[in-house]
Amino acid sequence: ILIDTGSPKTLYQIFYNMAKLGYEPKDVKHIIHSHGHIDHIGGTRALVSISGAKTYIGRGDEKTVTGERPLTWTPEFGIPFEEPFIPDVVIEDGNVITIGNRTFRFLITPGHTQGTLSIFFNVTDGGREYLAGMYGGGGLNTLSKEYLDRYNLPYSLREDFIRGIDRVIDEPVEVHVGNHLGDNGHYDKLSRIGEEKNPYIDGTTWREFLTRRRAEAVNKFESDPLY
Repeated sequence: ILIDTGSPKTLYQIFYNMAKLGYEPKDVKHIIHSHGHIDHIGGTRALVSISGAKTYIGRGDEKTVTGERPLTWTPEFGIPFEEPFIPDVVIEDGNVITIGNRTFRFLITPGHTQGTLSIFFNVTDGGREYLAGMYGGGGLNTLSKEYLDRYNLPYSLREDFIRGIDRVIDEPVEVHVGNHLGDNGHYDKLSRIGEEKNPYIDGTTWREFLTRRRAEAVNKFESDPLY
């Protein structure tokens, strides 16, 4: 099970890390996407062609990944979107899906995109079970007035973004999976691998990140009025 496939030109990095863990690309059977931006879906079509993996996307982003809506952020990067795919499963808010011995709970927390998913699942370390969580899109770049107007997106996405954070901030996440590497203090934690306690088991960064991002959103929205 893979969450997100990165950008098209960096798929080789995912393959490299798979190999370090003893896996091959053909071993991937399920690809869950946090949202429909190119840096999260860009390698999917290639990986599906290798593995035949089943693909999942949140309701609201399904027409983005097929190329029907130009919301992959490729125009902003100045590159074409050449990797569309048809998702096998469109995830609805509140869906609980079991894949093998792993159960995933999904909440749609729109704002960054209309179908952004927050994803919760259990992991084990040293025989103990922990709740892992990913807030699927904390970026504020798609919530500027200019961006919303350009793509005729509802202004209510700003309110949705704040509500989404409020909805999940109290989840008892002990393993914070960053949607981007800065979200969860990834590099600091990586540098501490080998310590007696696994540094990724940390019940603080989930709330810290969401609290900080909420405040940043409020400040941005106040400085970039819609009317």
